[in-house]
Amino acid sequence: MHKDILDMDIETVDKFLKEFKDKARVFGIIFRIDRKKNMQALLDLEISAIMREKIIMSLTVEDYYKGPTEDKLNYMGELWKFGKSVDKKEVYIKISKGTGANSPICVSFHLAERKIEHPFKNKK
Repeated sequence: MHKDILDMDIETVDKFLKEFKDKARVFGIIFRIDRKKNMQALLDLEISAIMREKIIMSLTVEDYYKGPTEDKLNYMGELWKFGKSVDKKEVYIKISKGTGANSPICVSFHLAERKIEHPFKNKK
């Protein structure tokens, strides 16, 4: 397992998700649609942008994969990684709460390119 997972606990992930969802309800989520695979995922999964947002808002501690890691590209806060099953396909989701009073961000939402380990699956 990765060091960040070993140092992580359920309460910290739960707190992040609560804060992310609270901000998303107020400001909405910004999606990185400039990445082709993020848009392709909507087609591959046959879902709408609205459904994508509902999937993200339904993330739980059990969906946690890795993180947080520093956002060295956009400097928009810490990045957290999750995996969610959508129509029996694993979707890789990377999100950030954003900074201050800015919208939270979804950097990645696409079919998983490798197996996603869920350290808290069936532990809550």
